[in-house]
Amino acid sequence: MVSSQLVATALLTFWIGLNLFVWFAATRTFSTVERILKSPDPRFSQAVEPLGDEPTRQVLRYAASEINRRYFRAYGWTEMLLGVVLLGLLWRQTPRDTVGLAVVSGMLALVVALTLIVTPWMTSLGRTLDFAPRTPEPPQMRRFWMLHGAFTSLDAVKFLAGLVLLIRWLAGLR
Repeated sequence: MVSSQLVATALLTFWIGLNLFVWFAATRTFSTVERILKSPDPRFSQAVEPLGDEPTRQVLRYAASEINRRYFRAYGWTEMLLGVVLLGLLWRQTPRDTVGLAVVSGMLALVVALTLIVTPWMTSLGRTLDFAPRTPEPPQMRRFWMLHGAFTSLDAVKFLAGLVLLIRWLAGLR
C-alpha cells in the first residue's frame, strides 16, 4: 500500500506540475510576441521590414497560436495517460481510496471533455480567426472566448481538485 501510494502521489504531483507549466508556457507566447515587437533585435527588424508592422504581428501571433495549439494537444493526451495510469493504480490499492478514485475519475472526465471536445473546437475556430481583421471584431471571436473561458474554468477546477487530493494524501503520509 505505501509504495503504490507514493507512486500515486508522485504521479499526481507531476500532473499538477504539468498543469502549472502549460499555464505558464501558454500565457508567455503572446506576451513574447509583444515583447519582440516592442524591442526587436535589429536583424529581426531588417528581416521583417518588407512585411510591415501589422503583417509581422499577425505572423508572430499565428506562430504563437500554433505553439499553444501543439502544447494543449500534447497536454491533453499526456493528462489522459496520467489519469488512466493513476486511476488504475488507485483501483488496485487495498484498502481502496474511494475519495481518491472519485476525484481522479472526475479529473479524468474533465480532461477527456477538454481534449476531445473543447480543444478541437477552439483549435478549429482559432484557425479561422488567425488572420481575420480585428476591427471590427469578427463575430466568431465571442464564441472563441466563450470556449477559451470554458477550457480555463474546467482546467482550473481539475487543477484544484488534484491539489486538494494531493494535500489530503500528503497529510495522510505522516
